[in-house]
Amino acid sequence: MLEIARKTLRARRSASVGTFIALMCATALITASGVLAESGLRSSVDPHRYAGADAVVGGEQTLRLPGGDFTVSERLPEPVRLPADLVGELENLDEVDTAAGDHHLSLAVAAPEGQDPLPVSGHGWDTAPLAPFAPQEGTAPERAGEVALTTGLAEDLGVGPGETVQLVSGAVPEEYRVSGTVTHQNAGDSRGGSVFLHPEEADRLAQEPDAYDAIGIVAAPGVEADELTRAVESAAEQTPVTVHTGDAVNRIEFSEVDEARGLLLMISGSFGGLAVLISLFVVAGTLALSVNARRRELAVLRAIGSTPGQILRMLGAEALLLSLTAGLLGCLPGVLVARAMHAAFERLGVLPPDLPLVIGPLPMVIAVLLITLTSLIAGVAVALRPAWSNPAEAMRESNSPASEPPARWRGVAGMVCVVLAASAAMTPVALRNDLGAAGASSAALLLVIAVALLGPVLLRPLVELLVRPLRRIRVSGFLAAESAGADLRRLGAVLTPLVLAVGFTLSMVHTQSVLAGAVSAQVERGIEADAVVTDTGSGGAGPGVVEDLAALPQTSAVTPLQETRVVVPRSVFGDPELASFSAWGVESEGLRENLDPGLVEGDLGELTGATVAMERSGARLIGADVGEEIDIRLGDGTPTTVRLVATYDRGLGLSEAMLPREALGEHTGPPARILLSADEEAAPEELEAALGSFTERYPTLQLTDKDEFADGARAEADLAAWVNLIGLAVILGYIAIAVVNSLVMSTAARSREFALLRMIGATRRQVLSAQRWEACVIIVLAILLGTVVAALPLAVLSLVFLGSPVPAGSPLVYLAVVALTALLGFCSVVLPARSALRTPPTEGIGAVD
Repeated sequence: MLEIARKTLRARRSASVGTFIALMCATALITASGVLAESGLRSSVDPHRYAGADAVVGGEQTLRLPGGDFTVSERLPEPVRLPADLVGELENLDEVDTAAGDHHLSLAVAAPEGQDPLPVSGHGWDTAPLAPFAPQEGTAPERAGEVALTTGLAEDLGVGPGETVQLVSGAVPEEYRVSGTVTHQNAGDSRGGSVFLHPEEADRLAQEPDAYDAIGIVAAPGVEADELTRAVESAAEQTPVTVHTGDAVNRIEFSEVDEARGLLLMISGSFGGLAVLISLFVVAGTLALSVNARRRELAVLRAIGSTPGQILRMLGAEALLLSLTAGLLGCLPGVLVARAMHAAFERLGVLPPDLPLVIGPLPMVIAVLLITLTSLIAGVAVALRPAWSNPAEAMRESNSPASEPPARWRGVAGMVCVVLAASAAMTPVALRNDLGAAGASSAALLLVIAVALLGPVLLRPLVELLVRPLRRIRVSGFLAAESAGADLRRLGAVLTPLVLAVGFTLSMVHTQSVLAGAVSAQVERGIEADAVVTDTGSGGAGPGVVEDLAALPQTSAVTPLQETRVVVPRSVFGDPELASFSAWGVESEGLRENLDPGLVEGDLGELTGATVAMERSGARLIGADVGEEIDIRLGDGTPTTVRLVATYDRGLGLSEAMLPREALGEHTGPPARILLSADEEAAPEELEAALGSFTERYPTLQLTDKDEFADGARAEADLAAWVNLIGLAVILGYIAIAVVNSLVMSTAARSREFALLRMIGATRRQVLSAQRWEACVIIVLAILLGTVVAALPLAVLSLVFLGSPVPAGSPLVYLAVVALTALLGFCSVVLPARSALRTPPTEGIGAVD
C-alpha cells in the first residue's frame, strides 16, 4: 500500500506539494513553541558568585497546595529567606567544609558627576570563598564603613583603594572607604559589578538581618552532590529548602534568569497553545481540500470494486508518507523560528542576552508525532463518506457536489462552537484582567472553527446575495456566479484560512490596543497625587525617607506603594487551585487623596490591620463578599487571613489588590514609588520645589508626576503587547502561507475544468476574467465573515474595559489587514489560473483531478 501511495503522490504533484507545505510549516510552528518551552525548563547560565560552591541552599520559591497536582503551583515573587541559625547547623555537618549565609542586597553606587547611579549587588565578604573572589589591590573590608569593589566596577567609577565611594541603600546614601579591589579567581565580572561589605555591615543593611537569601556550601573532600543534598535536607528538618547543585545554582544566584525562564514558559504556553490549535486546524482543512478534489477518483475506485478499507488504507498511507517527510524537514525551520523569536525577545529586553536557547530532540519528536497523527486522523475522517458510500451515489455526488447535503455532525459541532464562543466572549464581564481579555481571542478562534463547520449552510445565502449582480455580466460574471455556488464545500475550505487571517489578526491586535487603552485610562483617573517620587535602583525607599517626606510642610498625604503579588487558594469543582493577584501595600491615612480606585462597595478607610481591598471581578472569582475573611499567601508564601473591606473597579491600571503596609511587614520589599499630595496651604509649585530640593539629597530618587506614572504604566502595557505581537506575527506568517497554499491548491486542481470551458467555446480571457470575479467573491466573503468574527467579542471587551463598543486602535490596522488579505487572496487565485490557462485545452482535459 505504501508503494501505491508513493506513486499516487507523484502523479498528483500539485496537490501533494500543497499538502506537504502545510504539514512542514505546521511542524515548524509546533517545533518553535516546543523549543521555547524546553528553554524555559532547562536553559541556564554559568554560576559566577557561587562558581566555587558545591551547593547553594535557598528557600522553597514555589508555592504548592496539599492535594493538588503538579500544575497547581505558583512562583513566589518575593525571596523566601532562611533563618540565620541554619548556617551553623549546616557547618556542623560532617559532609560540609564551609557554609556561608548570603544577603542579596540591592544597592546603588554614585557614579561620576553627570551620570545616574549604578545598580550593584551587595554581599558580605564572608561569601567571597564561594566564587572564589580574592583581593587584587588593597585588602578585604575589615570593619564597618569599608567596601571592596570588583575590578570592573572600580574601573567604571575611576576609584581605587583608599578613596571613598557613596553607596545607596533604601535611597539613603552613605560614604564608604574603598579597602581594595577584588577579582574572580576563575572568571571576570558578570552581570554588572558587585560590592563586598564587612559581614556585620551587610547584616545591618539587610531587610531581615536574622535571615539569609541563600546559604552557600563547600563540601568536605570526597562528598558527592547527592550525599551533600541528603545531608542538608535532613539538617533543615522543618524548614522547607531547595538545594541547588551544578548548573542549577544559577537559579538562586540570578533571580532575573529564573524570571526569564518563567516568562519563556508563559510565552510558550500561550503562543504554543494557539500555534498547535491553529496549525492542526489548518492541516485538517488542507487535507480535507485535497481529498475533496479527488472525489471523482475515489468514486471510480469504488465503482471498479475497491473496498472502503482499501481506499482508507491508501489515503492513510499517503498521509503517513507526507506527514513524516514534511515533519522531518520542518524541524529545522522550526528551530530557526525559535531562534528569531528568542532574539526578538532579547531586543525587547524581556530576556537577558546570555540566556541561551536549548535545542533538544524532544520538541521535534512531539511536533512530528502530532502532525503525523493529525494527518492520519484528518485524512481518514474526510475520506470516510466517499469510501463507504454506494458507488453509484459516489459517482453522482462527484459530478454534482452541490447536491450532497452536509453531514449532520458538522451542524451540531458548529453550534457547539458558537455557544462556546459566546461564553468566551463574555469572559471580560466576569474577569476584568488579562485573562478576561484573552477570552476575546479565544472567542474569535472558536467562531472561525464554527464558520468552517457550518460552511455549506452559512455560505449558501451569502453566496446567492453576492453573486446576484455578477449574473448580469455576460459570460465571465455568469461563470463566476455559477462556479462560486457550485461547490460550497470547496468554497468553505478555501475561505476558512482567509477568515482566520482577518478575524484572528483583528481580534489579537485590537485586544492589545484595548488592554493598553484600559490601563492608561484607569491610571489617569485613579492617580490623583500631585507628585510621585520614585526610587531608581537602591531597592526602594527606606522608612526614614518616607518619614522625611511626610514631615515636609508642603505635603499633605503621603502614600508609599509596595508592589508585590498575593496568592489565594480556592476550590474549583472540588479540586484545589491558586489565583494570583498583583497587590500594593498602602497606608489608609490619606489614601483617598492620592488614589481613586473606583470604589464599588465598602470603605477604603477600613484598610488597616489584617484587611484587604480587591478589584471586584477578582473578589467574585474567589467567591468573596465584603466583610468576609479570606485565606491568602503573601509574596513569600507566608499564610495569613485577611478581611475583605472594599471592592473597586480600576484593578487593571492600578493593582488587583491593596493591603495595609503593616499586613505585608517584611514579606515584601520597601516602596519603590511614593504618591504625594500638596498641603491645602501650599501651591503645587511649592510642593514641586520642596520635593526637588529633597530629591537632590538622595541620588536614586527622582521626582515625577502622575502623567509620567501613567506613561510608565503604558510602557509596561506596550511591552507586554509587543511580546504577544511577536508570537502573533509568527502565527500570522503561518496563516498567510496557509491562505496562499489553500487557494493555489484549489485553483490548480481545476485545470481540467478550465480546459473543458475552453473546449466548449469560452476564451482564455473569459475564463481568466471569471476567476477574477470569483476571487473577488471569496475576498468579500472572507472580509465580511472575518470582520464579524472579530467584531463580536471585541465589542464586548471594549464595552467592559473602555465603556464603548468601538475597540481602541487605529482604523489603519483594519485597512491594512483587509488590503493584505485581498492581495494574497486575489494573487493566489488569479496567478495559478493564468498559469493553468497556458496549457492547451487538449492537454489540460486529460489532467489528473
